[in-house]
Amino acid sequence: MKARTGCFECVLDDVLGGARLETDSPALREQVRSEVLAYLNDTFALDREPSEFITGVHRILKRVLGREMPFRALRDKCNTIGVALVARIERDTDDLPDRERFQQRLRWAIAGNELDFRTVGAGYEMSETEIHARLSDSVARPLAVDQTDRIYTLLRGAGHVLYIPDNVGELAFDRLFIREIRRSCRSITVPLRGGPITSDAVLADGDTCGIPAVADRVILAGPDTLGISWREMSVELREEIAAADVVVGKGQANYYVLTEHRAAIPGQVVSLLRTKCDIVSGEFGLTGKVSVATVLERVTGAASSGPGAPR
Repeated sequence: MKARTGCFECVLDDVLGGARLETDSPALREQVRSEVLAYLNDTFALDREPSEFITGVHRILKRVLGREMPFRALRDKCNTIGVALVARIERDTDDLPDRERFQQRLRWAIAGNELDFRTVGAGYEMSETEIHARLSDSVARPLAVDQTDRIYTLLRGAGHVLYIPDNVGELAFDRLFIREIRRSCRSITVPLRGGPITSDAVLADGDTCGIPAVADRVILAGPDTLGISWREMSVELREEIAAADVVVGKGQANYYVLTEHRAAIPGQVVSLLRTKCDIVSGEFGLTGKVSVATVLERVTGAASSGPGAPR
């Protein structure tokens, strides 16, 4: 999905909100604002994915603040809460019949996408019990776009699966769903970013949340990009995309890239996300923040470079 005009303001608001979280210095906040506006005025275009611009502005934030990992305390708290919650969810769902257990764990993986401190606005002052109740309510509500039966069929007995996570916190929920997928597929690979950007999960978060214990391989997705980047992804990830029978992408940033380059991905593509804005919800004919489990169709004749070479 390419950027829309409304993305400009959203990208700006996102990074300025990050600056307010990370520094009380008016001078540093102003420097971030000035440099970000100059960057966006120079580079923002409607022929690229929105995640490219979010990556760019948050790299400016990191440089100006001299901080390789902004939001460290929030990131750590998200992981701590996610791991604790998933221990309860795992016990509650272990004895369910196969299809119901798969559906419940898929729904929890999507609900976990709400554990994004960039958008929830809670600042994680909520207790673990309150967050569990909030996410339980999300799981109990019908998905706005629900292709879980089709996804179940695709993943049960699949050959090689590539599972692309999104954020810290929800990564613990991903571990539970990856374990579920691995019950029947031949192998599963999980790519994680090599450098932190906003709330996105990195390799160290994978260790914290137990991803190596449930995946056959954990690989480097690329540098500090929001979601995977078609331009900056690692050679390993490019090869995995070309080889996967099914690609599962979590979150909105990965949705941008997987939809934009769907024609270049040989396997089936599944997208699981909680939408963050009306622009993305509008892709499904909806408004507001909604939960989505969908299979992305290949558009015949769409132009995109293959996974063997960046565009």
